[in-house]
Amino acid sequence: MKGPGIKDYLYALEEKKQQAKEAGLTEIEISSKSLHQEISPQHATMPTCCQAMYKVCLEGDEIIKTPKGTTGYGSHLIIRYKLDDFNRPQRFPNKKRGRPSKTPEEKLAAKKAKMKRNTEDLNNILKSWLNEQGYTYMEAKNELIAENDERKWIINIQGVKRGRKQTLPNKISELITRIEDGNTYYSIAFNDTNLTRRQWNEISKVVKEQLKLSVLLADKQGNICEL
Repeated sequence: MKGPGIKDYLYALEEKKQQAKEAGLTEIEISSKSLHQEISPQHATMPTCCQAMYKVCLEGDEIIKTPKGTTGYGSHLIIRYKLDDFNRPQRFPNKKRGRPSKTPEEKLAAKKAKMKRNTEDLNNILKSWLNEQGYTYMEAKNELIAENDERKWIINIQGVKRGRKQTLPNKISELITRIEDGNTYYSIAFNDTNLTRRQWNEISKVVKEQLKLSVLLADKQGNICEL
């Protein structure tokens, strides 16, 4: 048997808001968990429930708690609706598939999550690691120039070019143009992935040795592995 649809949730929401206003309240908090339990306890219609809650959310209404995950749907959604003016503009204009528009705060949080372990993070991990290994270093754009008593070491760090992360072959091609002598060691630093390891293994061992070339891989815990 088909469960309640979005119209059922919208009707219940508008009714709750109207009743609260008539009771003299200026605002009302509604949670997706309680609303879903009331309207659809026997059916898995939580996404529909949340979609309806976003749909009746107007400018000035406040999202108290957002669901876990990235969909915006779940039992943790709580919205505080103001009851002074029901003619305010929608906070989330309708979009395809009913997904709510992100608030500036949500966009910033998503951007920060996407940038996690980016070039800057990898750069900081490498600097700490070089200190532990007894190297001194200078910083350049997407590059660390390190030295100790035994060798000079240029480390090129994975960057972003034209909106995409550069692949290992691209970085090697870029680094080869920098090689000036046979005494300096060269490395390319990446966040550790199976793709990077596979691309590294495809390069001839002879080429790596002649160029004094290695790859530095950082795992999610910040550990560095040199291949």
